[in-house]
Amino acid sequence: MLQHLTTNLQSVDAVINLSGENIATGLGSLGFLGLRPWTPQKKKSILASRIPGAKLLSNVVQQISSCCLDNNNRPRTYLCASGVGIYGYHYEDSMEAVDESMNTDKTEGFLATVSRQWEEAANSSAPSNTNNNNLRAVQLRFGVVLSTKGGALGKLYPIYYLGGGGVVGSGKQSFSYISATDVARAILHVLETPTLQGPVNLTSPQPCTYRDFNDALGKVLHRPTLFPLPSFAVKLLFGEMGQEMLLSGVKVKPTKLLESGFEFKHDTIEKAVKSAVTDTEI
Repeated sequence: MLQHLTTNLQSVDAVINLSGENIATGLGSLGFLGLRPWTPQKKKSILASRIPGAKLLSNVVQQISSCCLDNNNRPRTYLCASGVGIYGYHYEDSMEAVDESMNTDKTEGFLATVSRQWEEAANSSAPSNTNNNNLRAVQLRFGVVLSTKGGALGKLYPIYYLGGGGVVGSGKQSFSYISATDVARAILHVLETPTLQGPVNLTSPQPCTYRDFNDALGKVLHRPTLFPLPSFAVKLLFGEMGQEMLLSGVKVKPTKLLESGFEFKHDTIEKAVKSAVTDTEI
């Protein structure tokens, strides 16, 4: 397998690794509902779906790049997914926005732990570790990607469409998002911008609160949002996952993207939600 992978990657310019178990679904027949999903078995699956693969690809890309310095047909860039969960989580939107310069060595939470290990595995190909200045490693720290085809909005869309939506918890928790269109454009921008390396936040420049997201989705769908989901119900139904992903959040700004000249098409929550619901770039 390793030899097959090495052979196939010798003729590519970049390797993009976005693989990983869905963190918001559980195991079993009702797992898609996300009910108390973070069992010990699920946590192991989340880590196992990310860490070994990221490290394997990192090592293979590093090996090819080191052995083929005179060959233009070799990987020069390795992009690996990560998440803004690495910054930890907070229950209210009172903190200052954080960016890639923040020290994440001691941030708390399961998602912070996963993202740290994920980035360490992917970062083993970084020039500082390999003395190979011809290889660029980038960790893509994704915010909530808004699409009705999957992810958080994919689950919420039918509920809101039927008029059953409402604020989750206090509604004051930060919500760092990005439209599916902008996330694809941002990845392409990172590929084409050799000065970008290390962690790069893929989030809108205007993070909002969950209440803002709730109001925008109701407005775009022309539906009321009168059915709140209180904190105690979230904890009961979703456990640890609910506390980290639904009742809390982190306010993130995409400093590196903005400083490198990237321009967002959907820089507000209403634009991003409308793009997702109409499935257009607007």
